[in-house]
Amino acid sequence: MLRKEDFEHIGTLGRAHGTQGEVSAKLYVDLSGLWEGADTSPFLMLEEQGLLIPYRVLKRRTKGEDIDLITFSGITTKDEADALTGRPVWLDRDYLSGEEDVEDFFDLQHFVGFDLYDASTQSCVGRAVEIDESTINTLLRVETTAGEELILPISEELIERLDLQGHRLYLHIPAGLLEL
Repeated sequence: MLRKEDFEHIGTLGRAHGTQGEVSAKLYVDLSGLWEGADTSPFLMLEEQGLLIPYRVLKRRTKGEDIDLITFSGITTKDEADALTGRPVWLDRDYLSGEEDVEDFFDLQHFVGFDLYDASTQSCVGRAVEIDESTINTLLRVETTAGEELILPISEELIERLDLQGHRLYLHIPAGLLEL
């Protein structure tokens, strides 16, 4: 049986692309090198009513900087592709364990939904609800444990550690920002 804790949520499927069953996807990981040299086609897991269902990837290509176009085995029409719209995409954690630095593997958008902890006090600040990369400094919008909104800077230098399994992000928060 497939257990969700053995997989990592890596993105969401978008709409059909074209008429041949290709699906757009917003993924938080770069899949380009994951299956190089593999003898068989890879699988991605799609969530369906809380269960993970394996779908074999026949083809993957990029469209622009942040969209992947994926062709799954058995999905050959626009209607079949449209039926997958909005499905969460999961990847077996075994693919991630071979990475030298897992933090570099993920886009900052991956941390939306993670619990945010202050690295200096180890206390929970709240939950990350949005990453804003539209400005020079990337900002993290957090819903605090008190139900308030907090905006914090986020960068790789400020991340102390990650707990991918527990969905926890430990961040060095600049002095004074928690008191605002």
